[in-house]
Amino acid sequence: MRISELSRRVGVSAETLRAWERRYGVLRPRRTQGNTRLYSALDEARVRVMKRYIAEHVPVAQAAEMAMSAQLRLNPGRTGELPGHERESAIRELARALAAFDETSADRTLQQLLGAYALTAVLRDVILPYLQQVGERWEENRLSVAQEHFASHFLQARLHGLSRGWDRGLGPGAVLAAAPGDHHTLGITCFGIALHRLGWRIVCLGAATPIEMLSEVAQTTSASLIGVSASVLGLLEPHTDALAELARTTPVIIGGHAASPELARRCHATYLRDPISGAREVTLANAA
Repeated sequence: MRISELSRRVGVSAETLRAWERRYGVLRPRRTQGNTRLYSALDEARVRVMKRYIAEHVPVAQAAEMAMSAQLRLNPGRTGELPGHERESAIRELARALAAFDETSADRTLQQLLGAYALTAVLRDVILPYLQQVGERWEENRLSVAQEHFASHFLQARLHGLSRGWDRGLGPGAVLAAAPGDHHTLGITCFGIALHRLGWRIVCLGAATPIEMLSEVAQTTSASLIGVSASVLGLLEPHTDALAELARTTPVIIGGHAASPELARRCHATYLRDPISGAREVTLANAA
């Protein structure tokens, strides 16, 4: 919404809203290609919280800080794709905040995106490209161990918060995990979120999961799919025979930085190029 609409909805003048945006950063508008500010439901919620504190005689600066730190529950956005300019801006903001260990700013950027766009769109257009950027910077020694750990921990915590209730649903079941010895789970978590949004029931076993555990859980839950992510080269290769045996009874997919079509062929598995589009492809194949 434009600032005139936001002003009408919250009962605060446009001039005051601009001042709160400029002085305290309470509002974080998106910008169109033509540089027009567009305000979200999250901006509206923060203004309402700030107004409430001001009405209780809290100083304006303190009310702004309390509004920005409030944990607000909003309905997720519905828009299915971020405009190119906004996608690039969001990735830059997220990268800048996490590289500076600024959790508050990173969280604010993520909340703003989730309030305006569908979760799978945010994963596809911002989170996954950012993770690819992190991997490239890590390989080029342009990212410290501390920065990589902080960014991974931040995103994993937020994605876990979006992964509750995965066992509920009327669709088929999937068992997901990272390869034995692999402690990177962001990719498989994104895949699980995308699958669950398409109706799948998910059991996620997390990091460094033994292949025999995948088999056990798949049998117990009558899973229609087993998904394994591989982020570190060489970790999945010793288990190709075990995965091929597993694929005889339950379809297996593999994906991640260390996966490849050739490795998938050796495992008698399907290669997953992208967690979001891959979730749709797997769903269509399962329904066929």
